[in-house]
Amino acid sequence: MLKSASWGLLTFLILTIIIGIYLRNESGSETRVIAPVRADARDYYMYAYNLRHKQTYSRDVTSLKDVRQPVAPDAVRSPGYPLFLSIFVDGPPDDRTIAKIVFGQMILSNLALVLALCFYSRFLSGGWALAALLLTALSPHLIVANSYLLAETLFCLLLVLSGWLLSLFYTGPSLSLAAGSGLVLGLATLIKPGLQYFPLVLAALLVVQYGRRKGLYFVAVLLIGYLLILSPWFIRNLKIFHSISDDTLKINFLHHGMYPEFKYNGLDKSYGFPYRYDPRSGEISQSIPSILNEIARRFRHEPAKYLNWYLIRKPAVFWSWNIIQGAGDVFIYPVDTTPYQSNLFFRWTHRLMRYLHWPLVLLCAAGCLMIWLPGIKYRYPEKTLYVAQFVATLLLYFTAIHVIGAPFPRYSIPLQPFLYGMAVFCLHMFYTSVINRKITS
Repeated sequence: MLKSASWGLLTFLILTIIIGIYLRNESGSETRVIAPVRADARDYYMYAYNLRHKQTYSRDVTSLKDVRQPVAPDAVRSPGYPLFLSIFVDGPPDDRTIAKIVFGQMILSNLALVLALCFYSRFLSGGWALAALLLTALSPHLIVANSYLLAETLFCLLLVLSGWLLSLFYTGPSLSLAAGSGLVLGLATLIKPGLQYFPLVLAALLVVQYGRRKGLYFVAVLLIGYLLILSPWFIRNLKIFHSISDDTLKINFLHHGMYPEFKYNGLDKSYGFPYRYDPRSGEISQSIPSILNEIARRFRHEPAKYLNWYLIRKPAVFWSWNIIQGAGDVFIYPVDTTPYQSNLFFRWTHRLMRYLHWPLVLLCAAGCLMIWLPGIKYRYPEKTLYVAQFVATLLLYFTAIHVIGAPFPRYSIPLQPFLYGMAVFCLHMFYTSVINRKITS
C-alpha cells in the first residue's frame, strides 16, 4: 500500500513537472508581445545596451543612433536585471534578440519550478508539496511573465532560491548557508530594491528563533554576504552622484499609490494612471518630503477614505488577479498571439487558476496569521515552523511595502510560489486540527 502510494506521488510529480515545462515553453515560443521594448522594458534594454557597448550604466535611448556617442550615467533603476539582459543584447532590439531573452527566461522559469519543489518539501510533506507545486506550474502570471523584457521571472527565481537556502539553513544552521542566503538576497535586491529592508526583518526573526547570541552571529554573516553584493553599486553611486541611490522610483512609488482605487478624484478614465490627470503632480512629486506631506494632508482631510484605501483596499488590490497598469487579465503589455487564446489546455488552466485565485489568497492570509499562534508549535517540528514563518514574513513584508506605496498586482507575481506554499500549508493546518480533534474526541 505504502509502495503504491509512493509510486503514485512520483507519477504525479513527473506529470506536474512535464506540464509546467510544457506550459512555459509553449507560451514562450508562441506568445507575440506588441511593441515589447516599451516603458520599463525600454529602460532595461537600454541599460543593457549601453553597459555592453559603452561600458556606461545609462538608459539613454539616443545612443542607439550612434554607438560612438557618449551617454550620461544614471542610477534610476537597479542593475540586476539589465546585467542579465546584457548577456543577450548585442545590438538594437530586434526579433532575434528578444527571442533569445525570452528563451533564457523560459529556462529560468523552469529552474524556478524545480527549486520550488525543493523549497516546498522543506515544510510540506508528500502530496501537500506536490499540490503547491501544481499550482505554481499552472500559474498563468508566472508563465506569461517570461515573454516580457521585465524583471519578474529573474526576481522570482532568486526569491525561491533564497527561500530554499534558508530552509536548508534551518535544517542545519551553518555559516556557509547564512552567507549564501545573504548573497542571493543581495542579488535579488539588485533586481527589486523594494527588498532592501527585508534582511533587517529577517535578522529580527533569526534572533527570535535562535536566541540573541547565536541569532546575531548568523545575522552578521548573512548581512556581510548581503552587503558584499550591494556595496559595488552603492560605491559607484556615491562616487558619481554622492548618494547611494536615485530617489526617482521611490517618489513615483509613493506618488502613484496615494490615489484611492488608482483614480484621480474618482475619474474612471484616469484608472491606473491617476497622476497623469492630477494638475498638482509636478508639485507633489518634487521630493519624498513633498509626497509624504501631501499624503498626510489627505489623511487629515478625509481620514476614513484614506484609512480604507491604505489598510483594506491596498492589500486586496496588490494580490488581485488583473494587471492594472497593463493590458488586463494576466498580460502586462498587450499581445498579438498567445496560447491562452488559441490552446484549449491553456484556456482550461487559466480558468481553473482564476477560479482558485481568491480562495488561495484568503487561505494564504489566514496561514500568515495562524503560523504565529502559540498552539501551532505543538503540531509541527521546529524546523518546519521556521520555514513557514519565513514564508509568512516575506509575504507580510511585501504586502506592507506596497501598502505604503503603489500596490500594482504585477509586483506580486514573483511572490506567487510563496502564496501557493502558504495557502497549502494553511490547508494542512486545518486538516491536522480536524484530525487531532477526532483523535481526542
